[in-house]
Amino acid sequence: MSDCQYISIDLFAGAGGMTEGFKQKGFHPIFANDREKSALATFQKNHPSAIASDQPLETRNPSDIRKSLNLSRGELDLLVGGPPCQGFSTLGQRNPQDHRNRLYQYFLKFIEEFRPKAFVMENVVGMLSLQQGYVVEEIIHKTEKLGYGVSVITLDAVEFGVPQFRKRVFILAGCDRQTIQAPKPTHTSRKRKKNHQTDNNYQISLFADENYCTHQPAITVYEAISDLPEAVFPPKLTHQSIPYPKLNGLSEYQQEIRQSSREIIHHSAKQMLGIRRLRLALMRPGDYGTKIAARLKEGGLPNEIIEQLLGGDGLRNLHECRREDREKEAAIRKILQQGHVDIEEVMKSLDSGGFANKYRRLDWQNPAHTLVAHMARDCSDFIHPEYDRFLSVREAARLQSFPDDYYFCGSQFQQFKQIGNAVPPKLASAIASEVAKFLGSRSYSVAEAKN
Repeated sequence: MSDCQYISIDLFAGAGGMTEGFKQKGFHPIFANDREKSALATFQKNHPSAIASDQPLETRNPSDIRKSLNLSRGELDLLVGGPPCQGFSTLGQRNPQDHRNRLYQYFLKFIEEFRPKAFVMENVVGMLSLQQGYVVEEIIHKTEKLGYGVSVITLDAVEFGVPQFRKRVFILAGCDRQTIQAPKPTHTSRKRKKNHQTDNNYQISLFADENYCTHQPAITVYEAISDLPEAVFPPKLTHQSIPYPKLNGLSEYQQEIRQSSREIIHHSAKQMLGIRRLRLALMRPGDYGTKIAARLKEGGLPNEIIEQLLGGDGLRNLHECRREDREKEAAIRKILQQGHVDIEEVMKSLDSGGFANKYRRLDWQNPAHTLVAHMARDCSDFIHPEYDRFLSVREAARLQSFPDDYYFCGSQFQQFKQIGNAVPPKLASAIASEVAKFLGSRSYSVAEAKN
């Protein structure tokens, strides 16, 4: 297959995770749109041949864009996109009036205007149940009326070689009322139930795969990031690069993700107060922050942990912190400097105002839990399995299956947000294989909508 056998457009493109996966299967992006300027800059940096626009889709005329691209109706091979998910996510307030809930309608306008041979829409699982399923039903109804064969599937990225549990909904459609096959899982994670139903009665048929036992084991955090060094750059130096450490025995995943890269870029992590690093030091792989009291009772505070707390690289400058944080830091330092390690006194300083459970250390021997855009503000839920620090930008990108030569524009804050919002390229690549099969299997003429 040639490197540019098919042409594609990516709406709500973000940093380009979806396009990156499709590009690996012969799709050539010609246009992309996203409101986030830093994300769009990342997209354009890595996909320079595409025209990129940050103008709101609701202000754009799809017909003008089609004509500017010199495309006839039905000539575009693929339209992909993931309308912002905050209005659908079960982690948010799920406000039915959230304007973001309506952005999928502009995706439908592009389908109607371009009449692509295929389209793929991605979103969080919460989209299925929003407004009692009306949103998905509307998408199906309107696109079937335009002559597409539509299927709604739920996929978990971990089952396609991504070292992360990440369930997402995909709406796949082919022209001439032909459906596109769902990709078959290549990796296993845990025992699955047959004929599982979502709360909106869309069957996840992939859970009934009879070849479950023949699949490869899920990619672990160890296989994904263990070759990256302990030392990290501070946030302001996130665009600095360092050579790969000299190691033997890289995992297959690490070899694949490095590709032709010769250096590590974006290996920067958030800095923290000493009081937070103490919390991290007391956590074992897989622990939540609430386990700290048990760890203290088991062995108290080792001298090496006290030394880690009182000095070393990676700590924030106290003078730049809030007064409340400075006072807490001063209190715990006083306790430790006096040699007082009473558990109750230490726990008073570590209780995090009832939010101890937000802390979570990754486990080397398992895939990561779902990466989120909130990493931009707080990485407490993404603690390195071994080192007493948060994940770096590059480590997060690895867990999303971005290749090491993928460059993220903007500040560290913006980079984490881009990565947390992205579609894992390896998951997108699995879908792209099925779309490519569909496009290559027959000749098409997109059916006109019936009035």
